[in-house]
Parts: sequence; C-alpha cells; structure tokens
Amino acid sequence: MNLAALIVAVVALVVAYLAARRSGALEQQLARVSRSLDELRLELREEQDKSEGRSRDLRMEMRRRAGELSFTPSMTIKEAIEVHPRVGEVLASYHLGGCSQCAVSDVDTIEGACRTYGIDQPALMGALGHLIDASSGGSTGPIKTSGLKVEL
Repeated sequence: MNLAALIVAVVALVVAYLAARRSGALEQQLARVSRSLDELRLELREEQDKSEGRSRDLRMEMRRRAGELSFTPSMTIKEAIEVHPRVGEVLASYHLGGCSQCAVSDVDTIEGACRTYGIDQPALMGALGHLIDASSGGSTGPIKTSGLKVEL
C-alpha cells in the first residue's frame, strides 16, 4: 500500500510539474498576444484619428465650396471654432485666449473680444477669412493683413 501511495504521489508531482511548465508557457504566450493586441489597438486608434481628420477636412472643403464657411464679427468664439478647427491658432496669434490676462470665453463674440482687448478687428477678420480663402486652401502659413504679418 505504501508503494502504491508513493507511486501515485510521484505521478502527481510529475503531473503538477508538467502543468506548471505548461502554465508558464501559456502565460508567456498570453503576454505576447496581449502586447500584439495593444499594438493593434494603437494602430486602429491612429487610423481612426487619420480617418476622422480626413472626414473633417472633406466636410470643411464641401462647406467651403458651398459657400457655407464664413466668419462674422457677431459670431461667438465657439461658433467660429466650429467653422474651422484652426481658429484657436489665429486667436492665439492675436493673444486672445492664450493667457490669464485675456481669457476669452466661448460665448464672447469676436467683435466683443476685439473691443475688450484692443484687437484690430478688420485684421483679425482677415486672418480668419484666410483660413477658408479658396486661393490659400486654408493654409496656415504667414498671414499678411493690413501690413501685419502673423505667424500661425
């Protein structure tokens, strides 16, 4: 009886050892698959971001060609940002919304912000218009307005 118990115990130890080795191999394989999955998720997220950017650009181009893109002094900052995503850069180049001294609210109008902070409204409107100007293609290079050079 003792010999049979000893044989069963040895067999159980061998099975446990083999199971532990297999478990380690499976953990390594799971780690590799998990890393691959994370990489695929990252690639998918990057592709989605690119696709969203292209879709946004296409929608904006369609609106520009239909004449639906325009800026007016009476529109709010939020409305202007909805017209073109790079409005924030133009506003920042005029020092609007970029610091605590001139914290422009989304509900402020372009006209009101210009008046409050002493910004040349025609120059700002020209710079905003340049974003959707067909000849510039929405270029964000240097913008010349009223002899003022603004880098975006």
